[in-house]
Amino acid sequence: MPTSIWLWSAEDVLHRDVLSEEERRRAAALREPLGAHFTAARVAVRTILADLLGVPGGDIVLGNHPCPGCGDAGHGPPRVVWPETSLWISMSRSEGYGALAVSTAAVGVDVETHRPVDLPSLSRSALAPAEVAWLDGLTEPRERLLGFYRCWTRKEAVLKAVGVGVSVDLRRWDTAPEAERGSVRDTTSSPARLWTVENPPPLPDTTVAVSRPAASMAREGDVSVRTLS
Repeated sequence: MPTSIWLWSAEDVLHRDVLSEEERRRAAALREPLGAHFTAARVAVRTILADLLGVPGGDIVLGNHPCPGCGDAGHGPPRVVWPETSLWISMSRSEGYGALAVSTAAVGVDVETHRPVDLPSLSRSALAPAEVAWLDGLTEPRERLLGFYRCWTRKEAVLKAVGVGVSVDLRRWDTAPEAERGSVRDTTSSPARLWTVENPPPLPDTTVAVSRPAASMAREGDVSVRTLS
């Protein structure tokens, strides 16, 4: 199957009794509205995967691939433990929005809700020199904000696909934001791995990015984007 992304707003998710006991505990430990947003995200993920895998959403067991950095299976990229499947998944949520990416190859997805940020500070600490130069070429404040989120979500999507999280020097990762599809070289692996990043159509007031291995582009084609409602 081609890489597919499902997007949702927490208020549009039809709540069902599909959460695991651990997920219920995590939701209860969060202050509101974070608990409600977490619950909606996990219900959405389980509902989507239930349709894809042909099993009840509550029976799906979610876990993690081993962390590529330390080998710990407690915090690597997410995966479906049961039922057995070759599909890769990636999840993201930001305030009341969420995203799930499903692919036959490693995949990373990130969704970010637009909110004001300290652009000068974040640009110095998170953007590659070429990204800073591109952002400096944008004149309107709104355009610059969206430009920053374009860079940031692309970085997050690659990091999620790799499975290392925001633990690297982000200034070394140039996402080629001027291109519809950029290429990012993962410098955490040896030999370095090349990832393709792009920004599919988002929900209102958000930016979404997806990352896939560059080698899988020829056989997968375009990303399919769907809205869960």
